[in-house]
Amino acid sequence: MQIVIKPERQRWEELLRRPAMDLQQLEAPVLQILDEVRQRGDAALLDFTARFDQVRLADLRVTAEEMAVASASVAPKLQTAIRTAATNIRTFHAAQQQEPEVIETMPGVRCWRRSVGIERVGLYVPGGTAPLFSTVLMLAIPAQLAGCREVILCTPPRQDGSVHPAILFAAQLAGVTQIFKVGGAQAVAAMAYGTETVPATYKIFGPGNAYVTVAKQLVSRAGVAIDMPAGPSEVMVCADESATPEFVAADLLSQAEHGADSQVVLVTTTAAQAQAVLRAFDTQLEQLPRADFARQSIANSVAIVAEDTAEVLALINAYAPEHLILALDNPHALADGIVNAGSVFMGHYTPESVGDYASGTNHTLPTNGFARAYSGVSLDTFVKKITYQELTTAGLQNLGPTVMEMAANEDLEAHRYAVEVRLQTLGEESKKEDTSLVLPRPSIAALRPYSSARDEFTGQAEVYLDANENPFDNGKNRYPDPLARAVKERLSDLKGVPVANIMLGNGSDEVIDLLFRIFCEPGRDQVITLPPTYGMYRVSADINQVEVVEVPLLPGFQPNVDAILAQASHRTKILWLCTPNNPSGNDFAATDVRRLLDEFPGLVVIDEAYIDFATRDSYAKLLAQYPNLVVLQTFSKAWGLAGIRLGMAFAAERIIGLLNAVKPPYNVNQLTQRAALEALDHHQQQQRQVSEIRQERLRMSKALQDLPFVQEVYPSAANFLLVQVEQPRYWYNYLMEQGIIVRDRSTQYLCAGCLRFTVGTVAENDRLLAALTTANSSVA
Repeated sequence: MQIVIKPERQRWEELLRRPAMDLQQLEAPVLQILDEVRQRGDAALLDFTARFDQVRLADLRVTAEEMAVASASVAPKLQTAIRTAATNIRTFHAAQQQEPEVIETMPGVRCWRRSVGIERVGLYVPGGTAPLFSTVLMLAIPAQLAGCREVILCTPPRQDGSVHPAILFAAQLAGVTQIFKVGGAQAVAAMAYGTETVPATYKIFGPGNAYVTVAKQLVSRAGVAIDMPAGPSEVMVCADESATPEFVAADLLSQAEHGADSQVVLVTTTAAQAQAVLRAFDTQLEQLPRADFARQSIANSVAIVAEDTAEVLALINAYAPEHLILALDNPHALADGIVNAGSVFMGHYTPESVGDYASGTNHTLPTNGFARAYSGVSLDTFVKKITYQELTTAGLQNLGPTVMEMAANEDLEAHRYAVEVRLQTLGEESKKEDTSLVLPRPSIAALRPYSSARDEFTGQAEVYLDANENPFDNGKNRYPDPLARAVKERLSDLKGVPVANIMLGNGSDEVIDLLFRIFCEPGRDQVITLPPTYGMYRVSADINQVEVVEVPLLPGFQPNVDAILAQASHRTKILWLCTPNNPSGNDFAATDVRRLLDEFPGLVVIDEAYIDFATRDSYAKLLAQYPNLVVLQTFSKAWGLAGIRLGMAFAAERIIGLLNAVKPPYNVNQLTQRAALEALDHHQQQQRQVSEIRQERLRMSKALQDLPFVQEVYPSAANFLLVQVEQPRYWYNYLMEQGIIVRDRSTQYLCAGCLRFTVGTVAENDRLLAALTTANSSVA
């Protein structure tokens, strides 16, 4: 590495020039690879893997068994290190989450922006000269936090057909959805176009060699997004007299060992410091196992002695380094002047290595001078920002003239008229009541009791000749009571809720659907859910074309009340609260629920499917205080009647009237009503079963916590336990092989690594614990 003392500015470009990357000559061979994969799919991937990685694979997919074997082979110290890094990376990136802020740009004009995770992303992780398992954490963790539903990872196999175990361990820890053994440009092609096995993704992330870089550039031209332009790794170290030469030399070598095309640059104000660093550099170089790579990169590197601190700062911003280390006693004095850098490492005890692995910041950074315009990977890299605007009639009257004037002067008449026609309508109707052609959905204040001649049916006529039934009595030939009054009367006695406040549905899912149909206008209104939560809220919303605004639960699975209320507007018709929550099992704080009932402007639907397993009273006790409250319960859980599909809704009489008006006339069949009445007659038996399930829940929680691969058993007020484990897919598949079916919730928000275990009978629970204990012993 040459030392250049106080070079003139006209020489800076030459001195700071990166190694030449003639990528254009690679376009033709890379295009051939892309076309082969697009046309031949998996067959091309297998052929290229045999050609470039010297291994003929039978299957591209990494199996659960491979995951299990790999994780077992990762040394405990490395496992601990990876977990620590993952925690720090998750903490740093989680802090980047922002709640949408509604801005009123002028009276009646409201605008906001919200982040939506890219649904399917592809991660490329090199595995050639070094297995970059740290890159798995850097990419997969923010993808999971951003809400990306599918996270696909491609990495090249080793010559024995396996993937480096640390890569697989990091992948399962970070929530990767699927892993495939494919590398190079062919991996980029697979994630861009899709094959029989590898899904096509919407955005591709990750470093790679020149072929991978060119492949990413080419697929981006075809409409597949990529993270950023990529190039060889680089570091610039700024060191003054206070710097320790051995520290600086080690930092330079940590980048030089990446590869022959890496570049390292030293900037200082004293020639003596530069010479001391180079002496330490030469000494340490001989001790490196990757010394050959480092020696080759030295040809691309330089040490510059600058005139003063101002020139040092100018050199930094001219170079725009991927990594910048300020080896100074007072790095903050220089930091504010830095405008071009990927990531900055402050002071003598902040080596670039900490950012590469475990401090929490992301190590996927812009290289080759792209730090002038690009940021490193962050949570924002994995989301789309969607803007919204909403005008009241007053808002359109305020803003409309401005829009009309601008549109007219751009000769866009339809734009102008789209405003004018609305303003004309407002002028004509300013003294009238709203007569919109769209039927308005009822507000809470406007609800009216439902009545029908069908309600007055007594059921005492001796001859039924009105419904075209089969007249021969077999106990099932007559239509059921359409309002299931006998069941409601029994429930009224048990729950302490008047009959007029009860509605029965064909499962709670029917009630959920009815609430959407009654209170939400398709294509206009919205509801709020709190993920992770019961999936049917979104399913019904999609069916009914209602927008879902997600306000994620806070760590600890509690609602973010301020964020919920900030999201609510006149378009927000329903807030769905699942408590005890599914899939976490915990109960929301009563103070939070009460505040939401007091302040939320629409319906608050509290889904209490698991209330019988909790220790508190039902919120149905509050119906008299809150006309906007709907409480859902079910016979499926504590009552042991999942097979009959019977759900309960408790609400104000006016809401119940609307539900009865919209529901099908005989939604709860006769056999279901009989089964419910029989269960209600044996209420004491149900209470005994609930008590036993609670006891088993406690026993299971303690037993699971003692298993070494179990990281956390979350508190539960339901009849299940959410359990965070190492290698969730492995344990899920293993239990399935043992004939034990559980739920994998490891890809849901806040549920990384989690399985959900329903509390079964004593015998069933013993079988589960025995299977887990036996498997753990064999692994150990």
